[in-house]
Order: sequence, then structure tokens, then C-alpha cells
Amino acid sequence: MATHSYTVLVEKENGGYRAHCPALPGCRSFGDTKKEAVENIKLSISYRLETLMAKGKPIPIDGDLAHSVQHA
Repeated sequence: MATHSYTVLVEKENGGYRAHCPALPGCRSFGDTKKEAVENIKLSISYRLETLMAKGKPIPIDGDLAHSVQHA
């Protein structure tokens, strides 16, 4: 299986952490700690990619999702 890299965003939410992958809409996870949320999103991404491949669907690329914005 090929290696894919994805941007993952992690935010504090309701006493824990929420992680999601913008390149894979609906691919998200939760954890009591940031580390747990990241480990869980890795599994979620893996399952999503396996499902897409099994259905013969294209694998999304991460793309250029991050931008730096300056504010004066």
C-alpha cells in the first residue's frame, strides 16, 4: 500500500480533543488527550482509504490546504 500524508487539525473540545482531516470530509475522531485524538484519526484515515480503494474510488490528495495569514 502506498504512503499518503494528510493535514490533520486538532482542537480542544468539551474536555477532550477533536481531530479531523480536511482532505477527507467526514473523517474525524475524538480523544481525551491530543495524542489520543491523533492516534484515533490515523485509524480513521486508514479505514477511509481502505474503503475508497475497495470501492475503486480515487484516493484524495492533501493539496495545498494550509495558508499563512498576516493581520496588522
